[in-house]
Amino acid sequence: MFFWEGRNLNQKTFVFGALIYIALFIYESFKNLSKENLAFFSNNDYTILFAPVYFFMGMSFTLGFGDFKLLDYLIYNDITLYSLINCFVNIVYYGLIDFYIYKEQKLKNA
Repeated sequence: MFFWEGRNLNQKTFVFGALIYIALFIYESFKNLSKENLAFFSNNDYTILFAPVYFFMGMSFTLGFGDFKLLDYLIYNDITLYSLINCFVNIVYYGLIDFYIYKEQKLKNA
C-alpha cells in the first residue's frame, strides 16, 4: 500500500481496507446464515462487528470518488457534504459502540 499511494495514506488505503473488512463481514454473515445460526445476528458481538461496516461505507462514499472538490460541496449554508456525512456516520457508529457497551455492562451486572 505504501508504494501504491505514496506518503498520503488516506483515500485509496482507507477504501481498500474498508472493502476488505466489508467482504470479511459479509462472508462471516453468510457463513452463519448458511449454518442457520440466527442467534449470531441478535448477539451483542454482531453489533460490534456491524458498527465499522456502517462507518466504512459512509466514509467511502465521500473518499471513494477521488475528487476532493466533492468534499467541499456545500449542502446548506456552511455545511459541506463531507461534514454532513461524517457527522451522521460518526453519530450512528459511536451510538452502536455505546449500545454494545451498555448491553455488555447489563449482562455483566445481571
